[in-house]
Parts: sequence; C-alpha cells; structure tokens
Amino acid sequence: MILSPGSSWSNPIWDSSVTVAVANLGTGLLLPTVSELDGWSYCPRCRADLELEEGKAECPQCGFVTYAGSKPTASALCIDESGRVLLARRGVEPFKGLWDFPGGFLEEWEHPLDCLRRELREEAGVEIEPLELLGIWMDVYGDGGGCTLNLYWAARIVEGEPRPADDVAELRWFEPSEISRDELSFGHLGEVLSALRNQHS
Repeated sequence: MILSPGSSWSNPIWDSSVTVAVANLGTGLLLPTVSELDGWSYCPRCRADLELEEGKAECPQCGFVTYAGSKPTASALCIDESGRVLLARRGVEPFKGLWDFPGGFLEEWEHPLDCLRRELREEAGVEIEPLELLGIWMDVYGDGGGCTLNLYWAARIVEGEPRPADDVAELRWFEPSEISRDELSFGHLGEVLSALRNQHS
C-alpha cells in the first residue's frame, strides 16, 4: 500500500478497497505544528546533551537514538442492524464535546486489533467483532499536536450494551447521513464516514 505525502484527504488513494489518505493542512504536505522531538535537549538515559537533526535525536555519550514518528491509533465504526453507526462524544481535550469514533492510541507492542477491542471495552463496555479495514488516515492531534496515523475498522457489537466510560462523555447511534461535519472532532472524520457510506451503500 503506497501513501503519497502530497495527497489530499479530500482525494484519497484507493488500494484493494482500503482508503489511505493524508490531511491537507494547506501546504500540500502533512506537517505537524509541533514535532515529536521539539524541546528535546538531554538524553533520557544518561542526561548528556543530544545531537538533533531533522526527525532524529542521538546521544554521543551512550549511543541512544530515537526518531520522530506518527502515533498510531485504532478506532471502530460499530454498525447496528439498522445501519446506524456508534459515535462517542469526547469528554477530554482536544475537541472536548465533539463527536469521535470509539478508539485510541496503541500501547507499546499492542496489535491494532487488540487495541481496538481494548478501547471499546474501556470506552463503551462492549465486546466487538472487527469486520473490514475501512482505511488509514493521517492527521494532527489537536492544536499544536503531533502526527497521528489512524486506522479504522467497521465492526459489530457481539456482547454488551454501549455505556460511556473512561474519557467518553456520551455514546449515541446515528444514521450516517445525519452526522454534521461541524460536530466531528478531528478533520479527517468526515472522510471516514464517506468511506463507510461507499462500502455499505
């Protein structure tokens, strides 16, 4: 699967029915307003001064090396028997009070599908069955945040009734056509909904 850095999220690349898209931030490239390594000065292992270059930090004393990278997330578009999709109202910043899809950041060494199931247990108290991978979108985590690499699966609930928990203020079922982009949190979520409509129309 090939991702073009200059792609606009309004013109996604299709490969084997999976969407890969980049949010256009006005420059034609996806550029975070804050790099992951901004503000790094000292080695986290030995406290020596770091040598910094674009996207890389290296310690000349102990050999520690790290690279800036996008943070991966996994989220679910849970669909019920009527074709409605489950949205979560964010209870925390960024975009507190706006709608999002249940999901979150991967933990270290965690498989994306394990993350997906864990997040739905934590945020909605349900067990899910992931269906098809809808696509992969890149974005920025709020104002001044770093890059995120966001994976979305269609899914169905196989056990439990959705109840908001963790950092979710409310859960609600929506018809895909009734969701306004103005009420969605992150910029790429409208394209995620479009992918869902295309694959389930």
